[in-house]
Amino acid sequence: MDADRTSDELDPVVQRAIAWLREPVAFPERGGVEAALERLPRLRRRHAVTGWPWLAAAAALGVLAVGLAVDRPGAPDGDTVKRVRFAVDLAAGEQVALIGDFNDWNPDATPLRRERGGWAATLPLAPGRYRYAYVVDGRRLLADPSEPLADDEFGTPTSVITVPN
Repeated sequence: MDADRTSDELDPVVQRAIAWLREPVAFPERGGVEAALERLPRLRRRHAVTGWPWLAAAAALGVLAVGLAVDRPGAPDGDTVKRVRFAVDLAAGEQVALIGDFNDWNPDATPLRRERGGWAATLPLAPGRYRYAYVVDGRRLLADPSEPLADDEFGTPTSVITVPN
């Protein structure tokens, strides 16, 4: 709530919602928390908010959420995204995955495809600096031998790549 606004300037529905949220929840002597939780659906129906203004507000929030997800900083967009090929010559291994700053170091997010004597994947990345490594057979971490090593506070063998503007 804005510090400049008084409670008299707020919409009556908002005032009722604030008052309802400030009401203490009494726990009955019998049943304790479970009995109090059983009462919640009735409380919700009693204070249900309905009507087209709330539907419009929910739709606007949905559009805003989608807009934030699409236009978040660092997200690849059509104007600045670069297709970056990651490849490692590695004959051994049944599975190889790429982990890094671009996929939250998730070994399931970016599996590489087997190619002539090695493994590869191409990712759309926004300009920036990214640390990454390869995971071989879900156990062994391997830095990219063709790129510079990155400092890693965990002692993990990682490489660094810079995607230019």
